[in-house]
Amino acid sequence: MIRIAAIGHGDIAQRQHFPDLAQLGDRARLQAIVGRDEARLERTARRFGVPSWSVDCDAVLARDDIDAVMVLTPPDRHADFASRAIAAGKHVLVEKPLVMSFADATALLAALEVRHTSAPTTLLPLPDVETPEHRLVGRLLADGVVGEPTSVECHLGHAGPTHADWFYRRAIAGGGVLLDLGIYAISAVVALMGPARAVTAMCSRHFDVRALDDGTSVEPDVEDSALVNLRLAGGPGVAINANWNGYVSHHATRSRVTIIGREGSMHFGVADGGVYVHRADGDYRRLATPSADATFDGYPCRRIEPPGDAGATNAVANFVGMIERGETSVRPLRIQVHVMEILFEAYRVGRDHESRTLTTWF
Repeated sequence: MIRIAAIGHGDIAQRQHFPDLAQLGDRARLQAIVGRDEARLERTARRFGVPSWSVDCDAVLARDDIDAVMVLTPPDRHADFASRAIAAGKHVLVEKPLVMSFADATALLAALEVRHTSAPTTLLPLPDVETPEHRLVGRLLADGVVGEPTSVECHLGHAGPTHADWFYRRAIAGGGVLLDLGIYAISAVVALMGPARAVTAMCSRHFDVRALDDGTSVEPDVEDSALVNLRLAGGPGVAINANWNGYVSHHATRSRVTIIGREGSMHFGVADGGVYVHRADGDYRRLATPSADATFDGYPCRRIEPPGDAGATNAVANFVGMIERGETSVRPLRIQVHVMEILFEAYRVGRDHESRTLTTWF
């Protein structure tokens, strides 16, 4: 039994992480919740059957009956709580984005490496890149099912968060849609295809006022549209479109990653959880896993189901499994440190005052 404390208990915790943890039965238990409002803490704890709650993070981290910690607060507290959990000798899951600056990311990596000299620790920074879907895509790429990859196109979008105003406040969130949605595509691409060597970006804001579910409104100081281009060290170019200006709610993000190769294309990250492979020559003999005839973007193709649950990835279950298997590699954190560098460099080069003014008109 792995005993877990959650620091933070907001929307994503109550809608996804806590229910996912409850599905693990005797493998893991939510032992404590940490937050700022004791009355809200008690209500959440009673709702999910959590035996204890506290406003004192350090007291919970010092407990012997806590093996692991999930940092589920808004981003401005991630670095602090994650580093304190590492120092306390706990296994750690950190919601995305990992931190608010590249310096914080490198400091967290250094802290984990120091900790590993005495007691190796499992750390899973989200987004989770070791998913069944990503492992399948990696195998398909290695098998050459689309030939040499030449470019990648990514899209993630919805109408914008409506359940909390902090998403629109740079001081708390660190940024806007790029940190909220773009991070998924960037993490997946670099984990599968290797690090990037160059980045260009354009970040902009279309809406100056956002309406929230509780009837209030907020005036954002972050971007709601981000266009990012990467040049991977291996050669392919990557185009990423992340936006909060779509028509579906934040519970139904529209997403897709398309890898274009010399011999075909591959689509993943789509709503049904499948991976779609199209080859113009119709030759699918390199597919080493079962597949079915399908259509994607109007092209006849083959659909491959990732092993296990084809739906949304359960990061909490993966975290618990990593602890059980003793997986203490720092690679997931190194990947996210690289992702943080990409993101914050994208903000730097994507600021409006660095855009080039065009002179022609019609």
